[in-house]
Amino acid sequence: MPRPQVDLRKKISEVLQHVDLLPEAAEYPLPHYKRSVTDVWNLRDYLHRKIKGTSFYEKVANAHMTALDQMVLVNLIEAFERFLKETAAVCADHLVKRVLDDRFDEFQIRGSLLAAHFGADSVGKSLCESSTWLDCDSINRRFRRLLADPFDPQKGDFYVFPGKKQEPGAERFRYDIISLLWQVRHTIVHNVGVVTQSDAIKFRLLVGRSVQAPRVLTPTREDVRYVKRFLDETAARVNQRVGERLAELLTTLHSENLDLFQPSEEAGLVAEDFGIAVDIAGAHGAP
Repeated sequence: MPRPQVDLRKKISEVLQHVDLLPEAAEYPLPHYKRSVTDVWNLRDYLHRKIKGTSFYEKVANAHMTALDQMVLVNLIEAFERFLKETAAVCADHLVKRVLDDRFDEFQIRGSLLAAHFGADSVGKSLCESSTWLDCDSINRRFRRLLADPFDPQKGDFYVFPGKKQEPGAERFRYDIISLLWQVRHTIVHNVGVVTQSDAIKFRLLVGRSVQAPRVLTPTREDVRYVKRFLDETAARVNQRVGERLAELLTTLHSENLDLFQPSEEAGLVAEDFGIAVDIAGAHGAP
């Protein structure tokens, strides 16, 4: 008797029905990031412990764990990308009804995409969700413009990842490391971990030493752990700096129009969104 024919189109479309509710942490950018990276790290350690508790062929187990570590690495980097766009969206929501300049022109959105985002629960998400945030220069440009003083002809001086001669100098070291991680993500996502000749050239320029190609990336647990540590520290630092800069900007806007918002209420909202204490127009907000 022949096997029944399977409607693959229907079966694949059913993937979209297999969903769950977002965790409570998803309400705010930094907690959402922390929840995601903790989940994926725990997955890695859980499977490692399970393998160790059974009889196994070491070579086979190591190959499987290497494949898993590639996926974990990508998830860590993509969680950080999402954190950046969610953070920018929060800033946009606090500013969209309080500025009249062209700062939002930095976020290009076509009519068809705008229609797709019509049901979004915030203007910030509509502006930020469709774009990729995988290049330090474009990320700097977006946040610079978003957090610039009103009608600033220099288009702002806030750099998320400051490069050479950009401030603050103590944060410059992050630019090269983040750029390297964007390229690692590209290699794993688009080439299934294969370091091509063109990848090797880019890596060599980023790390300043020879990189072999063609080769396959085989990240270790320690590699993944150090990436997570760096991204955790960077996310916390970016969250702090962006939250404080937003509070400064809102204070400036309020000084020009005292009816723009109620400072104590706004300080409370910003403190809640970023999980830090802020002062806006003389009012203190605590998370």
